[in-house]
Amino acid sequence: MKTPPFACIRFTTRRRDGFSLIEVVLAIGIFLVTVLALVGLLGPTLQSVDEVEKTDEIASVVNTVNAFLQNSPAIATETDSKFNTIFNAVANDGYATIFVFRSYKDSTSNEIILKVGFYAETVGNSEAEIVGADFSSGGLVLSAGPIYRVVLSPSSVTPKDLLDGDPPTRNADQVYVLSDAQVDNYPEGYFAMEVRIYDEDAGPAFAPKLTNGLTDLVGREPIFTYNTAVVR
Repeated sequence: MKTPPFACIRFTTRRRDGFSLIEVVLAIGIFLVTVLALVGLLGPTLQSVDEVEKTDEIASVVNTVNAFLQNSPAIATETDSKFNTIFNAVANDGYATIFVFRSYKDSTSNEIILKVGFYAETVGNSEAEIVGADFSSGGLVLSAGPIYRVVLSPSSVTPKDLLDGDPPTRNADQVYVLSDAQVDNYPEGYFAMEVRIYDEDAGPAFAPKLTNGLTDLVGREPIFTYNTAVVR
């Protein structure tokens, strides 16, 4: 019997074509739409982060001011209590100024400290005061971040008979004024104050003293306003 020859098996492969032009265009289009959507979300996200940081910073300033007014032993003088000192600082000119900012310890140091104190007011000792040299020394700016000007003035919640006007109204500087600035004639056991916080440019042009007093702040929107009080 004759053995049949081995069958010859032929393997064939099918050549795979590349992506068509339409497929490439569609893929690029989908990619671009995705990128544009992500970019569109990036703006609001960054804005939200910035708003959170500003809110945290304002809360920190408020806590610093409240702790300073309520707890600082440096505000009292040898003859006046802390209550009397704060009352006189606000009542004498109708307002008082506190500065809050981070600063280099001196012109040769990299150490940063938090500074808070009354400006241009007679208070207990230097630990409760801010002076011009705290902002710059030898022509060098010492502040290491934003400077916050905090303006204290009599609050609208003060008994109406203790405020100027009938009914009491804000004056040209947009603050209430006590009808009697003598602390000994003030009958209440607390002194309520309106606190307005302004952010200042910390550059070389910064001037802590307002040229025309509170008039320079009229028209400027404070970044935060609240009420607080000190007790006798």
